Amino acid sequence: MITKKEIKEIDKFLSEASNPLFLYDDDCDGFCAYLLLKKHYKKGEGMIIKSSPKLDVNAVHSVIEAKPDLVVILDKPLVSQEFIDQVRTPIIWLDHHPVQSMNNVNYYNPRKHRSNRPTTYLAYSVVKSNLWLAVIGCVFDHFVPDFINDFIKQYPDLLSKAPKDIDDIKFSGDVGKLIRIFSFNLKGKISDVKDSLKALEKIDSPYEILNQSSDNGKYIYSRYEKLNKDYLELLNYAKSQITEEKVFVFKYPSSNTSFTGELSNELIHLYQDKIIVIARLKDDEYRISFRSSKINIRKVLEKALVGIEGYAGGHDHACGGAIKTHNFDQFIENVKRLVSKKK
Repeated sequence: MITKKEIKEIDKFLSEASNPLFLYDDDCDGFCAYLLLKKHYKKGEGMIIKSSPKLDVNAVHSVIEAKPDLVVILDKPLVSQEFIDQVRTPIIWLDHHPVQSMNNVNYYNPRKHRSNRPTTYLAYSVVKSNLWLAVIGCVFDHFVPDFINDFIKQYPDLLSKAPKDIDDIKFSGDVGKLIRIFSFNLKGKISDVKDSLKALEKIDSPYEILNQSSDNGKYIYSRYEKLNKDYLELLNYAKSQITEEKVFVFKYPSSNTSFTGELSNELIHLYQDKIIVIARLKDDEYRISFRSSKINIRKVLEKALVGIEGYAGGHDHACGGAIKTHNFDQFIENVKRLVSKKK
């Protein structure tokens, strides 16, 4: 994790800022990290960043327009030096992906200390409040935090005992359901997503959502229910396509809401002996989510990308990327060839 000195530095930056702007990744880890900081410091605005995996100059205009006195980047693996230089505002960057070396940015990453804990965990280390949000963000990112027992004591009806493993939480019970509710509310039309984000910022308890006990909770739950029907249809179809092949590739069109991350997570949970590749067609490329429970898929992808127009990156067993359609078949052949060598 990050050091006590770094935690104090982050707190000082946020305490002294009057108008921070939070730029967060469009998943549960990035969003929960934002919620923890926003609810604790009670100031600033949030901006979801859907460009993946890099935060680049395309976001500069929106940042300058917001006139922040501090920019807080959360859970973005890559940030262009050009973005940093053009923003011309103090920046703090909290992340846990492979360490980057950039100028003019205050960078906090547990990997610098030989640890790898989600960005939500870093944010919770600073604020020590809203435990339930911290657990949602950490478990979403496949990490059981050391404060899970505190959560069990505070919310015994949501998680009654220490889990056997991370999948025991993610794919059963109310914590797993809350993760999916959060994830699905970050999807869809940008106007709907903005409404969900505003509602989630006002939620003070997980029970508001699960019991639909407030207007905001009802709205969040209703959006989840609509998207969950679509997701389950797609999941069941993907399961029907499983073969004996080591690398399972499932493609679906852009007309569908993007469920690549959710599909890959659930399918690797169900078929742990396979390499899962979920590809959604978008314009002239496939947006892809890769999962593997045993092989370091990140290293496989680095080699598979040689001579291919596209990119991929992330964690050892969970990556995202995009490959141009004309290179997709060759890329998959490269992956299969490299995986076969690791048997």
